[in-house]
Amino acid sequence: MSSASVTRILAVLAALVLLATAAGFGDDDESRDWNTAPASEIHERLAAAKAGDLQRRTALKQLLGGSEATTQTNYDVTFYDVKLRINDTTEIVWGRVTFVATAAEGNVGSVEVDLFLNMTIDSIVGSSGQLAFTRLGNVVTIDLDGTYRVGEQFAFDFWYHGHPTESAGFGAFTFGTYGAYTAISTLSEPYFARTWWPCKDRMDDKADSFNIAIEVDTSLYAASNGTLDSMVAHGGNTHTYYYRVRYPMATYLFMLAISEFQVWYDQWVYNGGADTMPLEYAVYPSWYTASLSSFAVTPGALTIFSDVFGPYPFATEKYGHAHFTWGGAMEHQTMTSLTANSFSMSTTVIVHEMAHQWWGDLITCKSWRDIWLNEGWASYAEALYYEALGGWTAYINHMIGMYFTAGGTVYCQDTSSTDAIFTSRVYDKGAWVLHSLRGVLGDSLFFAGVHAYYNSPYQFKAATTEDFKNVFEAATGVELDWFFNEWVYGTYYPNFWWYWMSEPAAGGGWDVYLRVRQVQTTEPRVFTMPIKFTFTGVSDTVTVWADEKIERTKIHLPANPSALSLDPMNWMIKSQQRLAWDMFVITPSDGLDTVRQYSAYTDTIELRGGSGWQTWSVTAGSLPTGLSLSNEGVISGTTSDTGRFAFTVFVDDNSYSYTDQVDFTLYAAPSAGKPGDVTNDGQVNVADLTLLIDFLFRGGEPPVILNSADVNGSCDISVADVTYLVAHLFRGGPAPLPGCVN
Repeated sequence: MSSASVTRILAVLAALVLLATAAGFGDDDESRDWNTAPASEIHERLAAAKAGDLQRRTALKQLLGGSEATTQTNYDVTFYDVKLRINDTTEIVWGRVTFVATAAEGNVGSVEVDLFLNMTIDSIVGSSGQLAFTRLGNVVTIDLDGTYRVGEQFAFDFWYHGHPTESAGFGAFTFGTYGAYTAISTLSEPYFARTWWPCKDRMDDKADSFNIAIEVDTSLYAASNGTLDSMVAHGGNTHTYYYRVRYPMATYLFMLAISEFQVWYDQWVYNGGADTMPLEYAVYPSWYTASLSSFAVTPGALTIFSDVFGPYPFATEKYGHAHFTWGGAMEHQTMTSLTANSFSMSTTVIVHEMAHQWWGDLITCKSWRDIWLNEGWASYAEALYYEALGGWTAYINHMIGMYFTAGGTVYCQDTSSTDAIFTSRVYDKGAWVLHSLRGVLGDSLFFAGVHAYYNSPYQFKAATTEDFKNVFEAATGVELDWFFNEWVYGTYYPNFWWYWMSEPAAGGGWDVYLRVRQVQTTEPRVFTMPIKFTFTGVSDTVTVWADEKIERTKIHLPANPSALSLDPMNWMIKSQQRLAWDMFVITPSDGLDTVRQYSAYTDTIELRGGSGWQTWSVTAGSLPTGLSLSNEGVISGTTSDTGRFAFTVFVDDNSYSYTDQVDFTLYAAPSAGKPGDVTNDGQVNVADLTLLIDFLFRGGEPPVILNSADVNGSCDISVADVTYLVAHLFRGGPAPLPGCVN
């Protein structure tokens, strides 16, 4: 490497140190009580930690060159046998990784493996000897010892060594210290496992199982995933820890944490006391006492999540925590890594990372576009944990603590930037999306969907947002495209302006007029949501399905309410403004009166509220020729037209900025009609009966002349007229009578 290159790398690394400090990776403020901090602040710090770490590693990767991702679709890894010898003095890793895989396509003669280019390849050996390989950047192409058909198994050993990082403290694998203690650890999310071990570094191809062997100095303890089967001393100054992972695991979830740990154990009792699972805690000795109280929440939280989501997925192995050198925390499978400080060891962070064992580890997001399925679920799980302990009040208080009112979608359209992937939006808004989905579905259906997702074909695999939606739709029987389009893929939230007024109702009680406008100018312009309203002074709750810019509802109540609240249970992210004064165009419950051809006509559209000085107009469609709309809402005049006229009435209050509009339909009928001639073709036959049935029972067009359909002369059009006309046409019944419908 040239001196200029070295200088450039050192300059960049210096800048990255500043970035790390700015992102919050320095000393924790131990005076802060993080157990009382708002969830949004905790999530912002967790997101910043991941994003900052990724920025550092991405910058280093760009310096070292190579590609970010490979296709690798022609084979599936089924098993990794990883043997590592780690020298904490020379900071060199020696390794052998055995790949066992099957061909996913026909005629597979070569495969691509990911390994960062600063690691040296010693040899790659197949069943028949050494295999040829080529290396381009971070991708190693290996020529197999044969050609394999779909489903056929092959294996090879990959021998390598090197310093995993360019400079201590940077990269996915770090050599460092914590006070007087050695501190070696890994954090490979999202695609940096390749920086320290050869693998197929894709989240959507989990190996079915792992064997992990870690040789370290005898003074050190090596924590990793799965079950510690044994520790073997070598008679010198090293010993090896042997772990087995019996469940499928993504490469980015494979972890090491190595130090002079003080290791202590507890157990989780589950299945009504019939079973137990070990809990393992590897902590820096100076944090041992604090860890006893911090990690005391672990057994109870495991029980709560197992009850709410489904049984802990890795119960035949373990769960635990290990201190590591990165900022924040990381949900490594069966062994969460935590920074040794009061923030990372707070209850909220502990239960957040634990929830990832279900949502992130059991079911992994299939791409980083779907990261909200990991982080949104883990954040929402915090609220469910507190609900189990303290009921609805504790639940909603925690949700309010991560209330998110910024723009943007939880579905990451842009994954090129780490800042775009790990943001508080996917944590906070992601949690609120799930909370709102619970509000839409109700508890019974929502948790049926949760259990279906847990037990879905994506268990121990990876899922997309669409996969998640499809599972919930199948489990609940509810079509959810509208919800996901607006709340998951949409970029904003609704802004409601609403107003209500009441008046005594004819016949007793009170009529309440409610109008809700969505005034947001961002997408989506209209959110389709059930909006719950509760009344003060009247024990009643009304749900208004909002799917229009303006929703209007008339509600009849036994008494006059003193107040009205929109979404008092806070089921959705929103802004709202309750207007002190507004106006309503009142749609007649039975529609406008029918216009009689050549007859004087008048009907009034009523208005409530406003200043008393309005301008009325028809803004779409048209009235019959000869009719007009006054500024008092009166439609009057005489027309020669017949037929159906659809139009929109717009009212503008000239004293205030209030407007309203309502769609109307007006029917114009001929001046006279033959009794029973519903089709107005001069005859009384089956066609008239068909039109009458369509009108009454199938939402069909009304008779052109309403009187002609009143065949029994009752001044009403009903099933009795159908019966009368059937009797006349087919049974010799009396002739239709002149109608008297107004």
